[in-house]
Amino acid sequence: MIPWCYIWSHNYRVFHNIMQDTIQDAKMPLRPVEISEGRFYGELYKRDDCHYFTGSSIKIESILIALYEAKCDSLPYIFFTDIDIVVKPGVYDALQKYIDDGQEMVFIKDTAGVNITAMLLRVSTVTTDFWKKIHSMMSEKIQLDQDLVNKQIKEFPGKWTTFDQKFTLSENCDQKNFLLMHLPCTYLGKEYNMAERIFTLAQHIDLEAYMQYVDEDVIPYIYKFQELLYQSHREASGMR
Repeated sequence: MIPWCYIWSHNYRVFHNIMQDTIQDAKMPLRPVEISEGRFYGELYKRDDCHYFTGSSIKIESILIALYEAKCDSLPYIFFTDIDIVVKPGVYDALQKYIDDGQEMVFIKDTAGVNITAMLLRVSTVTTDFWKKIHSMMSEKIQLDQDLVNKQIKEFPGKWTTFDQKFTLSENCDQKNFLLMHLPCTYLGKEYNMAERIFTLAQHIDLEAYMQYVDEDVIPYIYKFQELLYQSHREASGMR
């Protein structure tokens, strides 16, 4: 058994409900952790000149808690992901080769190195110590968790690797063969972040039953984002 851990907040409840409905594998029980909206927006979007998650330790603390709970339950691995993802059946079976290979940590591959959108983590001292170090370093200096992981992974004494393209970011995605894809966020602004994800998610699943969980103030930005895409297409193709 590999618990599937993720964090969510009220504004992201649409993704939470989709996860609850679509991931029903007894071998991967969901372990969601709700973070208060107050904490999310108390730590996020603090600076305009960098990633909106810069300085937040929400994810790192949640990883450490998930590892601790898994250790208490005598579980060998956890699967930790963001919530804004598209998932297809077969994730558990796809993880087995990394477990059989004795990997301590497995990440999504990114152009800058590794991406912490989705991770298979072994419940071990060496893995826990790595994330404790990341947490400690973030408390000393305002940094983006993923940037820090990429700097420190080179010193990790355990065995680690990246997933194949079945676990991917949207910009690298084979639209037919992925098992897990992270929804895009081109950072057009706080208002557009959710709208872009909802728009993209609707290209993969039927969202009609879930739109009730999308805040009303997001809806106009979905249409605005669609218009931006159309304008970008017109400019790229030389249309007037």
